[in-house]
Amino acid sequence: MAGGLARMGLLPVVNTFASFLAARANEQIYNNASEHTKIIYVCHFAGMIPAGPGSSHQSVRDISLFGALPNCEIVQPCNGPEARMLLRYCVEKATDNCMIRLVIGPSPRSIELPKDYRLAPGRGVALSSGDTAVIFAYGPVMLHEALVASELLAERGFGLTVINMPWLNRLDGAWIEEIVASTDNIFVLEDHAAVGGLGDRLLELLVSRALLKDRSFEKIALDGYPAFGTPFEVLEHHGLDGASLAARISKQANQTSRESDERRAASYSVDSPQ
Repeated sequence: MAGGLARMGLLPVVNTFASFLAARANEQIYNNASEHTKIIYVCHFAGMIPAGPGSSHQSVRDISLFGALPNCEIVQPCNGPEARMLLRYCVEKATDNCMIRLVIGPSPRSIELPKDYRLAPGRGVALSSGDTAVIFAYGPVMLHEALVASELLAERGFGLTVINMPWLNRLDGAWIEEIVASTDNIFVLEDHAAVGGLGDRLLELLVSRALLKDRSFEKIALDGYPAFGTPFEVLEHHGLDGASLAARISKQANQTSRESDERRAASYSVDSPQ
């Protein structure tokens, strides 16, 4: 129906559970996209939370399924105001198909954006600051856990910059380069399987711009099939809660620091006169 409406010049908005829309209707979505019309798909219950209904309702493949389309933008807001911004963008400005990913599950905190925040395609915004590591995340559930990790690490003198990244398959290369310039440790926190999410897009961009060099890069994502239970039980089970993230990020950053020291020492021994 949406395909026919789009062919008639209308702008259909299709919305239902993410796991059903992204997977079961994938062939129809692909056929519609191949006609170079514009349709907006709104995927509710995206990600792992709420996890009570079980894996049939936990949508952890939708970014990869929509991301395979060459003419589809994928976005996910962190709160109500950003959801309104993104919907307006998809309706009024986007020329391609759009997929809006929505989390229906609860988040322990309301994500606060800077008062001067304005939506900019391919760019996110920092919600915390630090020069030891940067983590890109999206959606209220994972951003909360990233902020918890940032707060726990700050108590140890470890600075973690948390970036809200609403654009999941569109990246502003110049802005990314600016964000990672002052850190040796880059992380991506996915509310999705490890394959086909934001992390893969970001890694591809970093490699193409030769921005990795001596920097470490790590995707933190769902490993295997999602567990079900209460939100905290599931996040803790997969090591995606704030405390687990803090430990993992600290461990990786320490390893990067040691390796950097070893490279400098090796370079000094080679360059120094005998």
